[in-house]
Order: sequence, then structure tokens, then C-alpha cells
Amino acid sequence: MMQTFVKFIKKYRGPIISGLLTGFTYIPFPSWAVLFCYVPLWIFILKNELSLKEVFIAGWLTQFLLTLIGFHWIAYTAHEFGGFPWILSIVTLILFCTFIHLYIPLSVVLAAGLKRKCQLSPGGTLLVCALSLSLLERIWPSIFPWNLAYGLLWTKLPMFHWADSLGFLGLSTILFLLNALIAYGFVTSRKKEMIAAALVIFLVLNVSGSFHQKPWQETDSEFRALAIQANIGNAEKVQAEKGYAFQEFIIGKFISDTRSGLEKYPDTDLIVWPETAIPYYMDQIFHEHRYPRMIKEALNLFKKPLLAGAYSQEPSIQNRDHSVFNALFLLGDNSNVIGSPYRKTHLLAFGEYLPLSENFPILLKWLPFIANFGRGQGPQILTWPRSPNENLNFGGQICYEGLYPDFSRELSKQGAQILANVTNDSWFGKTFEPNQHMIMTFARAIETRRPLIRSTNTGITSAILADGEILEKSPTHTTWFGQFKIKYLKSPPQTFYVLYGHWDWVIWLILLIGIVVRGLVHVRVTKP
Repeated sequence: MMQTFVKFIKKYRGPIISGLLTGFTYIPFPSWAVLFCYVPLWIFILKNELSLKEVFIAGWLTQFLLTLIGFHWIAYTAHEFGGFPWILSIVTLILFCTFIHLYIPLSVVLAAGLKRKCQLSPGGTLLVCALSLSLLERIWPSIFPWNLAYGLLWTKLPMFHWADSLGFLGLSTILFLLNALIAYGFVTSRKKEMIAAALVIFLVLNVSGSFHQKPWQETDSEFRALAIQANIGNAEKVQAEKGYAFQEFIIGKFISDTRSGLEKYPDTDLIVWPETAIPYYMDQIFHEHRYPRMIKEALNLFKKPLLAGAYSQEPSIQNRDHSVFNALFLLGDNSNVIGSPYRKTHLLAFGEYLPLSENFPILLKWLPFIANFGRGQGPQILTWPRSPNENLNFGGQICYEGLYPDFSRELSKQGAQILANVTNDSWFGKTFEPNQHMIMTFARAIETRRPLIRSTNTGITSAILADGEILEKSPTHTTWFGQFKIKYLKSPPQTFYVLYGHWDWVIWLILLIGIVVRGLVHVRVTKP
């Protein structure tokens, strides 16, 4: 048995190395292997006579290992958020690692199959590896989108500034192509030349990225935001969400922490509280209820406006479950709601809605402990009348809505000057997730070139400016408050990415089709 296992490991050591390299290159690790993490997998595919089944196994090993390393927190979240016993949580993680990134083995199967059918050269095969991986990465269904290029922002490699033209998915494609260039050097005995070429291209992209971001350092206005991180525990959050207890404690904690923050930063212009910081309805019709009254009394004392996560209810909706929304409110210094609240659109499966429950309502009776919120109408601007002569438009995002590029693109198109993300990451403990979630959310600020404020319950609370400067970051699982000086443009232009999105996929698809057609023509011409 042991000999069989050792033989298997020895045979597939290339794909295993790729899985380890990719996993240990992703956040929170530095991007040390970003140029060659897929090289061992692709060389293994090229240099060995393999069946398509063996090719699939190779790609599957890579995706399993990188997922296990980078997203190990799935087990913790299943235990903490889903209430699963640890053994079931580990099974959940294994299933997640097994299926979530199957586009990686599918991409190498596609490359291997086309290599045989079209008699592709090593260079053509490697291009298919990179391009198919890129295209599948963009369309593959998953709980949340991620890609290799986010590590550039985490490691502060200036290449990330080109995301305002290509998006982070476009930068991920470039990284795949550089991996292919280096792999080509190894399979054609031109190792030094290809590694040098890849390094020169990478260097040029980083140097040019440094210059590319300079125009975004120019701003014409600023405001000071006080972010409150009250560090409310999961048990208290759950009880408050169910309406059983802790509402008064949680609201009182945020008010107390805000009072301390304003004592230190009396020049604050706006207070920001995280997702569901107010565990009650904050629609104007509820303002005479006990908990909204606590907020009203505090704001009358603070004389500051508040941007805060809370619940919203729409009495006109007959379905009681769907009438309740996870929402973001903008309250004036007199506690009145300014405009309409933003109601969360991208709901978290099994946390905020039960998949298939709309078609099979009986599921809600079988699983009554799963929340079933209403779904919002999409991206929406919250306008703060900062002065009689100036309105400031916030693009609201709740939790992982900040991971979806198109959501922030639409906010920018609607006129958002500032992006505001409110989040509760308490369910992830001391894992990699808080850093990953922060960076993936901050990526939207680069793509749109809008400052972004991120307010969380347990960390990481921070902000990023349009030029990519990340301001102070809070510690995790600690009560904290801090003031961010947000510099911005009153009339910011739209970036190329906001206007055209992931336009580059057309180029990569045409190139991929061109390689295949050329190969098929060659086979037909040379066929005896």
C-alpha cells in the first residue's frame, strides 16, 4: 500500500508541486511564485504520454491542494456558521476542495486533447493551457470569484494598477501567459531566454504600473470617516438576528465605542458602522420603537451622520421571510433616514437564503434555522447631502458583494464617488479569509479608481484610496475604532475597465480559436 502511494506521489510530483506553489502564493502569502506556479503542472502534461484520465487527475491534484491551502477556512466556517460538528466540517472542506475549481483540470484536459487532435507544438499547447484556464476561470460557477492577480495588490507589486484597464481577471490572464512562457523555456531547452523574457515583461508591467497610478493621486476634496469595530461575538450576533436578546447590548456597545472615537477624533464628518451593526429595522416607520430610539438619541448627541448596516422591512411584501432585508442605511445627524436604504442583492447561500426554497417552499419548514432574506434590486447609490452645495454619492456594498467586479462597475456608472463596504467576517476566525476578503474587496477600488471604506465587525477594517494607498488596518477580533482621511475627486472619470469590463476575453478567445484552426488545417494538409 505504501509503495503504491509513494509511486503515485512520484509520478504526479509535478502537479503536486504546482498545487503547493499556487496555494502558498495566494493571500496571505507573498506572490513569490506567481510567475511559475503552474509551470510544473504544464510541463508534466507536455513531457509525459498520458491518457486524458491521467491528465485530469494531474490537474485535479493541483486544484485540490491549492484550494486546501488557500481556503482551509471553509471547515472553520462550516463549524462556526453552519453549526456542523468538526468531522462534518472537515468533510465539507474536502468536498469543497474536490469540486470547486474543476476548471483547472478541465483546462489541461482540453489542452491535452487539442494537442493530439491538432498536433499542436509545445508552444501552442502551452498557450492553450493558459488561455483555456483564463477563459474557464471567468465563467466557472463558484461561491465567490478569486484569481491569482489579487496577490499583486496584497504584495504591493505595482502591476496591479493596470486593473483599471484590464480588471484583475485580465491581469490573471497575463500571469498565466508568463507561466506559459517560462514553461516553454523548460520544454525547449531555452530556459534562460524565456525566464529572462518573462522577468523583463513582469518588470515593465510593474514599472509602468507605478507611473500609471500617478494621475489618481490628484484629488480635490476630502472627508473624515470614523469606523467603529465593536467586535461582537458570533453567539451575540445570532441571538440578536433571531430577535431573542442582545439587541440592546450590541447597539449600546456601538454607541459607547463611537462616543470614545468621537472624543479622540472630534473633527469626524461621518460615522461608519459595519454589516447589521444595528440588529433591528431602521426604516423611518420604526423610529419610535425602542432600539431605533436609542440610535436617535445618540445621533442627536453626536451631531454626526451615520452610515450603518441594519435590517429593513417592506410591509407590502406578503411573504414574511422575503419582507426582511439585510440593508445599509444613511442616517442624518437628526437620525432621519436619508433617501432609501440599500438592500443587499447578492445573498449568501445557506446563510441568508435557502437554495431552491422559492420553488420548493417545504424546504423552509424542514430547515427553519436557515435565514431567508428578501433580495434587493441591485446596485444603488446612497447620497449624503454633505453641505447645501455638495452631495457625496456612496456606492454601498454589503459583505461579499464587494467581490463581484460588475457590481462595483455599476455603482461607478451610477455616479458613486466613494465605495462603502460593510462586512461581518466574525465567522472565519483567525484564518486566511479576513485578509483575502479585504484585498479582494479593495481590488474594486483599483478597477473603478474610487476610494473604498471597509467597515467590519471583527476586522479587518480599513480603507483604500483611488491611487491604491491602503490606510491603517485594524487588528482582528479586537474592539477598535479609527479615523480615515478619504481624499477623492468630486467628478471622477470612469476608468476604461468600468466602461468596457472584461473586454480582453475576446482577444484571448480569438487567439485560442486561431491556434485550434491552424492546427486542424495543418493536420488536414499533412494527412497522407
